[in-house]
Amino acid sequence: MLRITTIDKGEVTAFRLEGSLSGDWVDELERLWTETNAVGSARKLQVDVTDVEFVDERGKVLLERMLLEGAEIHPGNPFMTSVVAEIVEHSTLVRVKY
Repeated sequence: MLRITTIDKGEVTAFRLEGSLSGDWVDELERLWTETNAVGSARKLQVDVTDVEFVDERGKVLLERMLLEGAEIHPGNPFMTSVVAEIVEHSTLVRVKY
């Protein structure tokens, strides 16, 4: 299960994720992200994954796509720091904030 909280910070939209980014929840996050981009494509996106406990391969691919399109990922815990580092290691990403 994944809980997604959307926070509007003016020029920034933030997603706070809690739980497991896997299975159908990857699709749900992608749907929400797509809707957010459609509403305000000039808005910045921040994704707080501090409370994510598991990420499957599809979840990693989605996080990579989000990073490639300008999102900032905030890992906040050792597990997610290693997941994000793995994603970055296999990409040319530079928008990760630790």
